[in-house]
Amino acid sequence: AAGVAGLEPEYQKFEEVVTRFYQEGLCRPAISLKLAQVEKCRDAVTSYYNKVRYTIQTLQLHDELEHKGWSEFKLRCPGRYDMQVPALDEPAFDFLRQDAPWMEVVKAILGDECKLTVMGCMLSVPGSKTQQWHSDGDHLSEHEHLAPYAVNVFVPLVDVDLKLGPTEFVPTTHLLFNYDPAAPVPSVTIPTPAGECLMFDYRVKHRGLANRGATARPMMYLTYGTKAWADRDNFSRKRYAKLPPLLEQRPPRSALPADREERMKLLRAEEEAAGQAKKDLKDAKALASPKPKVAAKGAEGAAK
Repeated sequence: AAGVAGLEPEYQKFEEVVTRFYQEGLCRPAISLKLAQVEKCRDAVTSYYNKVRYTIQTLQLHDELEHKGWSEFKLRCPGRYDMQVPALDEPAFDFLRQDAPWMEVVKAILGDECKLTVMGCMLSVPGSKTQQWHSDGDHLSEHEHLAPYAVNVFVPLVDVDLKLGPTEFVPTTHLLFNYDPAAPVPSVTIPTPAGECLMFDYRVKHRGLANRGATARPMMYLTYGTKAWADRDNFSRKRYAKLPPLLEQRPPRSALPADREERMKLLRAEEEAAGQAKKDLKDAKALASPKPKVAAKGAEGAAK
């Protein structure tokens, strides 16, 4: 097939998958994480999400979240949270990096020198709305269609059916001049079980559908690029501030000390930590605010 004639011998076994990827802009290679790995990722994502939401609530940072967000936590649209989860950078999650089961297919598409550029989780809560159609990146040439320069790998951490809002794709829209095809191309949605990956070209048209279910839909995403490519638009750290230090959540009442004095001591310590965090945040904002200019003494005298 055009575009895969140079497939390395070690990757010939993926020829059908890679061919489909080149032609349609997406593929489902029937590759999955193990159940224990899925649960480990889901626990890390859920724990981080709950801690961030608790910190936002306690420090009253809702306006900051709505306005812009932070490098590690953003509201992409109502009910849809984009998270960079620190725990996933730990060695215990190497099965998402060099040991990922989909790496051979990614290398077959992008080449052996491809690299992981970003990893995160998009969490869609019940009631979230359908996204606008979009692609994640533009073409690198305005004159000829080039081979893929970036691949997204989506891995749901729960079984995704139509109610939970799977991603909807329009095949072939990754091709140059075909983002809005002259002849309508039927869109596709691919409900997948927890842990099974989907891959798609960075340029293909897609959108996350509304979550009409009763539970959240956490979707891991991993973006791989060719050696020379970097996404300076979607994930520029210079555009966003860092999250303030996260607060520890209050344990459930059943986990509090039975002794009243010990219980009150724990709650007071929690209140003091929250109060100090608010003060630190206020001080940081004051330092970041532009200072009013003071007229030079000579100029002030001249004005008089």
